[in-house]
Amino acid sequence: MKFFLIISLSLSLIVWVMQSVNYLDLMSEDGHGLNVYFSYSLLNFPKIFHRLLPFVFFLSLFYQISQYENHNELIIFWSNGVSKIQFVNVIVLFSILITILQIFLGSYISPLSQNKARSYLKDSSVDFFPSLIQEGKFIDTVSDLTIFIDSKDDQGIFNNIFLNDSSNTELTKVIYAKKGFLVNESGSRFLRLIDGKMINEDKSKSNLFAFDKIDFDLTKYHTKTITFPKIQETSSPILLKCLVFDFKNKIEYFKEKNFNCENSTLKNVKQELLKRL
Repeated sequence: MKFFLIISLSLSLIVWVMQSVNYLDLMSEDGHGLNVYFSYSLLNFPKIFHRLLPFVFFLSLFYQISQYENHNELIIFWSNGVSKIQFVNVIVLFSILITILQIFLGSYISPLSQNKARSYLKDSSVDFFPSLIQEGKFIDTVSDLTIFIDSKDDQGIFNNIFLNDSSNTELTKVIYAKKGFLVNESGSRFLRLIDGKMINEDKSKSNLFAFDKIDFDLTKYHTKTITFPKIQETSSPILLKCLVFDFKNKIEYFKEKNFNCENSTLKNVKQELLKRL
């Protein structure tokens, strides 16, 4: 058990570090902060541990029996009245314990932690906004908002700013400003624009007006990161409930807040439950 725990935790940590590097785009491209990145990465550790558990248990068992064989300890067992059935029973006992742990991790802990990780992304605002802005490039990482910054000086002042706001389906805002800078006040983040023009355009008309200073609110915008829970992040009782409704031919009556049970998803639901159990 000591060898098993050391190897399983070590391998899981190695895989976790490698995956955490892949999650860096949560900050560099999607605009999330460091706290969201670390929380999301950490909550994916149970999934990694769950996936590696059967392989590591086999490896530990193989290693331990090989050690017994190399040191002639098996012969000592047989010579001192330990039968092969007794020896195998110990292996079976440990196997049952590991199987229970595996099912518990796969059916409860792993989906719960992944769902929690997804909720961090869902509730996160674009708190790493400055890293998204690049000079001379159109940035559309933030949903319903396109930003262009011509240049940025050492004091954090942006020059020649272009914004295209399509968050309102019936009204499009196009804003140009000569200068601007980011402001944080009372937990709110906005872009203060200096000396520019705004065009409001809907289906029937458009109007243009100039301004000396205007504050463009950024708190209502979110990244394009997927925030709707995936099947592997859905709890096992909900997946089982989906199959029960399908078995009773009542799938159209299935209702859950963050999960749609449909004929097109049933195959994936069955695969996910088999993977867990």
